[in-house]
Amino acid sequence: MELKKGQRVNLTIGSQATIIKELGRGGQGIVYLVELGGQQMALKWYITPPDDKFYKNLERNITSGAPSDAFIWPEYLTKKENGSYGYIMKLRPSNYFEFGNYLLARKNFKSFNAMMAAAMKICNGFMMLHRFGYSYQDLNDGNFFIRPTDGDVLICDNDNVMAQGEKSGIMGKARYMAPEVVAGGIPDKYSDRFSLSVILFMLFFANHPFEGAKVVACPCMTEKFEREFYGSKALFIYNPNEKSNLPVRGVHQNVIKRWPCYL
Repeated sequence: MELKKGQRVNLTIGSQATIIKELGRGGQGIVYLVELGGQQMALKWYITPPDDKFYKNLERNITSGAPSDAFIWPEYLTKKENGSYGYIMKLRPSNYFEFGNYLLARKNFKSFNAMMAAAMKICNGFMMLHRFGYSYQDLNDGNFFIRPTDGDVLICDNDNVMAQGEKSGIMGKARYMAPEVVAGGIPDKYSDRFSLSVILFMLFFANHPFEGAKVVACPCMTEKFEREFYGSKALFIYNPNEKSNLPVRGVHQNVIKRWPCYL
């Protein structure tokens, strides 16, 4: 159920948040700008509510608090009403931009040091997450907002974070999953680290580490091909022993130009 401007949503702490306007939506839910105690915050409201286990996990994560200041962490949980529920988090500042903007050159880092700072902030955030006993499980390029001036990073969409060894039930994006998770395995901190390596490669080279000649030759990216390219037949584009998936000139210009710089 969608919420309307002026509608009030009850929180488990006894307060109410008032809907101001919609900020955006995705497959999982709708994000609204809300007013809570005189402060503007964001509410993620689920279109199709996950099960009770997911609700209780959100409740535990809110009680435990964020592993580090890199995370836009859930802060308040709504009561179950109107056939769904959601959670409140801080707003993303306007001078942070989604990671995908950097991959498409819509935004650029002010300096090489800023890009390296972003990489360090991402790594430190996930180190702290794992130290807290969590696994992220749905790590992809949409999870990171980066400030181009100094590389500071905010990590969002943290509602899928689960205790190590548990599974949220939310499917991630095959491009970022560890091959064993693509094949149906349970995500954990080790598969998080694989996904993190993909993100870092894309940050440095603006190209996916498995997307070379084989992917270019693919007529249509079906689920079958996804399972092969990112799972059972995943092949690094600069594999020294297998040259069939090298970057293609005119298509993968970024990685072709940048690869020698890091050798």
